[in-house]
Amino acid sequence: MAAKADTFSVRLPDDLKAEITRIAEATQRSRAFVIKEAVAAYVEDHRAYKAAIQEAIAEADKGVFISGEKVMAWLEELRTNPDAPDPEPDIFPETDTRA
Repeated sequence: MAAKADTFSVRLPDDLKAEITRIAEATQRSRAFVIKEAVAAYVEDHRAYKAAIQEAIAEADKGVFISGEKVMAWLEELRTNPDAPDPEPDIFPETDTRA
């Protein structure tokens, strides 16, 4: 059974509405379909963005980081080598060596 769908209106600038109309015509879909798909993609992107932030926070809580110097060196390397591997962490939490 399909989920209940509510209808609501949204104000769009004329140029954006025209672009949506062009996409709908080119894909032989309705404007409502194009807008629904665009909103669904935005929501999924936002969900992934939030998940990435939570993952980064969890990693940071572990105390493992990449130093600013190493990041800057990596960014410099990307200028000449776009396939440069991601930098590896070089800052680790201190371990308690007390016995």
